[in-house]
Amino acid sequence: MTAMILPYERWSEIPEHMDAVMMTMRPGTSRICVVEHEGQIVARWLLYPVLFAEDLYIHPDYRKRISVGRKLWRLVHRAASELGFGHMLATAMDQEIQDLLSHPLVKAEVMPSPMFVFPVQGET
Repeated sequence: MTAMILPYERWSEIPEHMDAVMMTMRPGTSRICVVEHEGQIVARWLLYPVLFAEDLYIHPDYRKRISVGRKLWRLVHRAASELGFGHMLATAMDQEIQDLLSHPLVKAEVMPSPMFVFPVQGET
C-alpha cells in the first residue's frame, strides 16, 4: 500500500458524488491524500481552503426588511470575491437561518454530514 498526494491529472478518479466539493478545489492550494493498493484508491481525504461564513445575525426588528438582507448578501459576496473565493460554507444554527440558506436564490447545497474541527498535529 502506498500513501500519496494524488496528482492533479488523476483528480477525475474521485467519485462524482464529490463534485460539489471538487468544484471548490484548486490544484495550487488543494490536495487529495490517498492510499492506494494495487493501483486502486482504497482511502482518500480531500484538503482544500474554504471560506466559512459564520454567525449570521439580523436584528429581529430588521429581519423582515428585504433591503437589510440584500445589502448584507451583496457585501458578503463582494468580500468573498475579493478574497479570491468562488464558494463559501455556512452553518445554520437555527431554523430561520436554515430557511434563509435554503431559499432557491441562494443556490446553497446542503452538506451531507456534521462538520468537525480538529487541530493539525505533527506526523504520528
